[in-house]
Amino acid sequence: AVSCFSYGDRVALSIAGAAMSKDIALDPLKMGYLFSGFSWAYVVGQLPSGGLLDRYGSKRVYGIGIILWSVFASLIGFAGYLTASTAFTVIFILRLLSGLAQAPVFPGNGRIVASWFPTRERGRASAIFNSSQYFALLIFAPIFGWIVHAAGWRSCFWFMGALGLVLTLVWFRNIHG
Repeated sequence: AVSCFSYGDRVALSIAGAAMSKDIALDPLKMGYLFSGFSWAYVVGQLPSGGLLDRYGSKRVYGIGIILWSVFASLIGFAGYLTASTAFTVIFILRLLSGLAQAPVFPGNGRIVASWFPTRERGRASAIFNSSQYFALLIFAPIFGWIVHAAGWRSCFWFMGALGLVLTLVWFRNIHG
């Protein structure tokens, strides 16, 4: 479920991108940077996040990641009120930070599967969290489309930020290890 929310956060830019482009003058090159910035930081953050997960545990590191990516998502919505050039720079930085915050997701999932599931069930458990990226698109794309239409692109990011903070409460109450 948490992986699904992580991917939902990533989907928000895809759905809100057209409206953002019009609103804050983002050309295809700038949108390309926004889409790829997340991935740059995500890749760079993989090895350090694995070490942090091993040292401090999945509950703490992953949980802090959820808080951070939720705050960054909310701030992207607020960045839309800045001037166009400033908004692009701020959103790009927030996308980088979100990539770093989400870097523990897959290694954290692996640790949780190893801790919570017997060996004979780990393949199925891993398949479930791996499929979350596609399930997120299925669930969040229509919701975000509706939100952008009804309330504007900023609301997608505020929605994901608020949803992520609620998810944080569920995470810290239910995850062990």
